Amino acid sequence: MTRRVLVVDDDLAFNGLLSAALEEEGYGLVQAYNLKQAEKSIVEEFFDCIILDVRLPDGSGLDLLAEATQIAPVIVVSAHGDINTAIEAVKKGAFNFLEKPFDLTHALLEVRRAIEYSELSKERDHLAEKVSGETLSEFVGRSVTVRKLKETISMIAPKKVTVLLEGESGTGKEVVARAIHELSKRQRFVAINCGAIPENLFESELFGYEKGAFTGAMSSKPGLIEESHRGTLFLDEISEMPQQMQVKLLRVLETSSTQRLGGNNSRRLDLRVIAASNRDLESAVSSGQFRNDLYYRLNVVKIKIASLREKREDIPLLIKYFLPILSRELGLKSTPTISDDLLREMTDYNWPGNVRELRNRLLSLLAMNSDSKTISATSLSDIKKPPREDAAFAEEPLDELERRYILWLLKRLKSNKSETARVLGISKSTLYDKLRRWGLLESNNDPS
Repeated sequence: MTRRVLVVDDDLAFNGLLSAALEEEGYGLVQAYNLKQAEKSIVEEFFDCIILDVRLPDGSGLDLLAEATQIAPVIVVSAHGDINTAIEAVKKGAFNFLEKPFDLTHALLEVRRAIEYSELSKERDHLAEKVSGETLSEFVGRSVTVRKLKETISMIAPKKVTVLLEGESGTGKEVVARAIHELSKRQRFVAINCGAIPENLFESELFGYEKGAFTGAMSSKPGLIEESHRGTLFLDEISEMPQQMQVKLLRVLETSSTQRLGGNNSRRLDLRVIAASNRDLESAVSSGQFRNDLYYRLNVVKIKIASLREKREDIPLLIKYFLPILSRELGLKSTPTISDDLLREMTDYNWPGNVRELRNRLLSLLAMNSDSKTISATSLSDIKKPPREDAAFAEEPLDELERRYILWLLKRLKSNKSETARVLGISKSTLYDKLRRWGLLESNNDPS
């Protein structure tokens, strides 16, 4: 990938000499000779490094520093440098300060150092995300569905195609999205939960804003879409995105560009989008709740993630995988074992909350039985096991199973809807939609 450098200097000879030296090193170059040209360049394009002169015909380069450092590392240069100018530049976020005249070899070295430092910082942040989250570099299970999922991920990860993930809550849609991202070798993984952003903040969060765009916008701010440049944008719970935002997202996907709130210029993007939904988006399109043009734009490659009850043979392997991890998380000296009767009971249970529910259930069992060497089925008394052989249960619709589970969870959590939504891994608005659909939403305002 060619690294791009913006050189901002009104000295035509110096600008040309430095740009020629950078081009010989293999960099892509853009030249600007005043603040206005520089501002236009950083709005419309992305750079890996910016070389910025202090004294320009239409103002001080330091006035552009705050915005420029949001785009790339900045090396400030000046023929009128003093210690105070250097200190001010570094305080405002400059990577380094060089006083003219300087050796071209030294300048090229500083450009390389700035880009390497920036990329190492991004990689550090990426690794921190992987360590702090629940990212799995491999998928646990030997079932046909898991093997097929791995093959699909390996096949599509290197290809820059939009992916739509569909599956129930707790099936691991974000884990799949992160795996696709990691195998793609793209830079940053930006995850957005569309059900967790208040509707009135959606546009500013996704698209960012320019200074003065609205009351309180004291400075410019890049949006989450812009921050995912050269990375992967993961849109979780895409069905919860307001329809007016769906139109704007469609334009981003079609033009590979984004525009900040209050801005007039578009910024080009190198973007890979993965969207996820626990609802059937095709049905949402039919009911008018989701735009059909956006659905078709997202549905380039669709991956349906199986529920845990559809791959019961993987449940013992998942339990074996999670037990030592959760024991360390709880600070246990040793990892308890699961008795055969409990293993059978957990394998027969239908896990409406899927892998997330299984993990949380194991965490609860370990916490409540931390002194036990073996955890038996009596410890699982609050799970109402429906045998697989029960024909009456087998014929029960999935929506009814979900309704019964959510009602059970609400009762257990004393009608706390915020906590219920958190355990289910859905937004509170999604929970309210489900309760409203089942005629279970109270008419009074619920503060929970």
